[in-house]
Amino acid sequence: MAEQLTGLADDRALLGRTSTAERVADILRSRIAEGYFPPGTRLSEDSIGGALGVSRNTLREAFRLLTHERLLIHELNRGVFVRVLTIEDVEDIYRTRALVECAVVRGLGEPPYALENLAAAVAQGQQAVRDDDWKGLGTANIHFHRELVALAGSARTDELMRSVFAELRLAFHLVDDPRRLHEPYLARNEQILQALQAGHAGEAEQLLAVYLDDSLGRVVDVYRGRVGEAEAFQGREELRDKPPPARS
Repeated sequence: MAEQLTGLADDRALLGRTSTAERVADILRSRIAEGYFPPGTRLSEDSIGGALGVSRNTLREAFRLLTHERLLIHELNRGVFVRVLTIEDVEDIYRTRALVECAVVRGLGEPPYALENLAAAVAQGQQAVRDDDWKGLGTANIHFHRELVALAGSARTDELMRSVFAELRLAFHLVDDPRRLHEPYLARNEQILQALQAGHAGEAEQLLAVYLDDSLGRVVDVYRGRVGEAEAFQGREELRDKPPPARS
């Protein structure tokens, strides 16, 4: 935890004079998405509040916002933890993704489409592969799908999917072989991009639907054995932070 808090203190400058619970939540959301606080980690109010230089009330409100987004969980008499997703959570995330992402592509209308950001996300993934940066490839993959959703031009849809993608990253952080998880989908991203560049939205939607179904199966397969480990980690965090019993 000491290393995480040292890095978190660097984010203090981002708060400026207009520090709010929302901005604190933005910082913590980003750190959770980056794997800075892995699933199962107990978040200390005193340590994080001190690192960011914010009041306990501000931090609690930020925790509340992130709990509402299902990134954190508050357990009575235990504290606040980064959430460990269940298999059912992962399946529900993918259901939501299929409903929203496929609907976005289906509703694109007549080409040409504004695909510059989508192409940039593919290029980001290609660079990550050249750098053997497999977690970076996972980030690029999330960026691709975020930019795909952005094609709808809907702030509400973007906001909805921001939370969904952040939850998805919680699952990714429990995978011990990110290359195996992410590498097969870079080529699929390229295929979807090429179909849209050619103006074939129907083909892109079909590719996307199969993509998401296959991705769900792969994530569940590699994730299943890791949930128990994360839950055990959360238990160790609880024991570590628990005060020693009083001597009789």
